[in-house]
Amino acid sequence: MVLAGAAAFLLPAMNPLLVGLSVALAASVAKTGHYYVASYLGSKARNKTEKLESYGRRLGRWGALAAFVAAATPIPDDPIVIPLGLTRYSPIKFFVAYFLGKSLISAAGAYLGQRAALTFENLLSANEHILFSAVLSTVLVVVLVKVDLSAIAIKLGRAVRKS
Repeated sequence: MVLAGAAAFLLPAMNPLLVGLSVALAASVAKTGHYYVASYLGSKARNKTEKLESYGRRLGRWGALAAFVAAATPIPDDPIVIPLGLTRYSPIKFFVAYFLGKSLISAAGAYLGQRAALTFENLLSANEHILFSAVLSTVLVVVLVKVDLSAIAIKLGRAVRKS
């Protein structure tokens, strides 16, 4: 989302949907590489192959949903991708679900980035525009890395249940 937003912020004349889809495609291809590495390692675990295949059968259609959610949210996705690869879950289902999730979040980021660029267009020069984008992207990445989103979600869940 941040990358798509930054790209759209720097290139506001580009179609934000195409920016989002491009970022989603690149991210999906990269994560599919992780999937295939895990799949290769799963095939080398000869004594655990039956257990992994059993786990893979139990995943069924939930594997695609898990890949979609991992791609569309800021949760770490390797705990989802690696088991799917190890169990040799359908690579096509994985890629499509992951791409759709990344497309959703990347397109949203690109539209937000474009909207921000158009808002700040008259306020900032081209160089200030780039600097602002870099600083904002850095701040967002630091917040996403440093803030424990699961702890916030747990606290919000508790607050909702109490009320």
